[in-house]
Amino acid sequence: MKKKIVHNKSRFLVLFIVFSIFSIFGCTPDNNQSTFGTAGPIANSQANLFLLIFAIAVVVFIAVEAALIYISIKFRRKEGDKLPYQTHGNTKLEITWTIIPAVILIFVAIPTLIGIWSQQNGVPDDKGQVLNIEAVGHQWWFEFRYSDYEVITSNELHIPKGRPVSFKLSSQDVIHSFWVPKIAGKVDMVPLNDNYIWMIADEVGEFYGQCAEFCGTSHAHMRFRVFVHEEEDFLAWVDQMHTPADPPLPNTAESRGQMLFAANCSMCHTNNSTTPGSYIMEINTQDARWNNWIDDTENSALVSAPNLTHFGTHSTLGSGIKDLNHETLVEWIADPSSIKQGTRMQKQAMVYNTRDGKANLTDGEISDIATYLLSLKPGSGAELVIDDIPADGVIDAEAVFATNCAACHSLGNDVIVGPGMGGIKDRAADRVSGLSAYEYIYESIVEPQAYIVEGYPPVMPGWASLGDETVNALVEYLLTLE
Repeated sequence: MKKKIVHNKSRFLVLFIVFSIFSIFGCTPDNNQSTFGTAGPIANSQANLFLLIFAIAVVVFIAVEAALIYISIKFRRKEGDKLPYQTHGNTKLEITWTIIPAVILIFVAIPTLIGIWSQQNGVPDDKGQVLNIEAVGHQWWFEFRYSDYEVITSNELHIPKGRPVSFKLSSQDVIHSFWVPKIAGKVDMVPLNDNYIWMIADEVGEFYGQCAEFCGTSHAHMRFRVFVHEEEDFLAWVDQMHTPADPPLPNTAESRGQMLFAANCSMCHTNNSTTPGSYIMEINTQDARWNNWIDDTENSALVSAPNLTHFGTHSTLGSGIKDLNHETLVEWIADPSSIKQGTRMQKQAMVYNTRDGKANLTDGEISDIATYLLSLKPGSGAELVIDDIPADGVIDAEAVFATNCAACHSLGNDVIVGPGMGGIKDRAADRVSGLSAYEYIYESIVEPQAYIVEGYPPVMPGWASLGDETVNALVEYLLTLE
């Protein structure tokens, strides 16, 4: 029995040593999420503070352990020793061992409080022009809003080197935490309560970010990447985010994928936030999607989702889980749970309303969508026209509807996201005083936020980019629906 106990203790000791060695490797400066290989002044100050506290702790540990060892050897019980004198206190000793820890704690507290105050008191005035970004936490992805430049992106953060960045942190659902280990500390993202953090990156490169507060099923997979650029490269990236992607050529995988995306994905994912006014529209649309989901979490076909503008320039998918390429994107679209458990996309989107929860699409259709998404990159800068007018001048309005409208509107009376289009001529005729049915439908397509039908979320984007002739053809088609 004694040998078995000794054997178990030896096994435990070996496991402990192995675990400790692997833990130490996780703290190496080169590790992607190590706090020791710093790339910014805030992370550096926090690392230095940790080293100071750790050094003090080591000195205290050595002193205490040395005293214990000395006392254990010096005053160990020997054969023939009598019971030692019993004492009930030593005032001097008790005062000493109270004062010394208090002094140590004060010595540790002073630099800690100075660091907290300097980092929570906003960006110092002498740090240069501040870049303001709002970071919003969602289950389980990050949204980044550049209010200074009217840019919105998701899961990949771009900032300039050497320039202070001030973050307003919020959450749309539960408590998350914003953390970029090599550049700055971590701060909670709390619903209905804004927190703030600022950072400066000293090195150009790619860095890892992570949610550091348990937030549900896929908390461990709620990640993001930070790309630090030289100032001119950052401004070039901003310009690219305002440059529309080139429209796909007819009869290609991209054009087929665009139609499939519009029919199955566009009610939750925006993919064209490049034009003036699209920034505010996207924020309002995201809020409307969220409110629609909150009203009926089980049956809503809408939910907040990552903005996919220029998605083809991203390096990862699934909030930083896998490298982005055609193969991984096909896997993600077909069955998101195979990569990331618990996505609301798979639970809410109608295309996943199948027995096994996988996309109700053929392999070819999924491949076309992936090809289209990967093609979303800054284009030549030409005006985006979604549907070119054919050479014979005849616009296929039914195809225009299928490509751009069918994701949210049925041709009958069924409600998807917006109202069904069956019999819209009669309903639109007296909707707004002074407007005919034709004029009302036209205005609702070009400026949908002008006339919001009660009971429906204000999530429809404007379609002026279709061009007057295409919109006119679409209106005439809708007026024929019974």
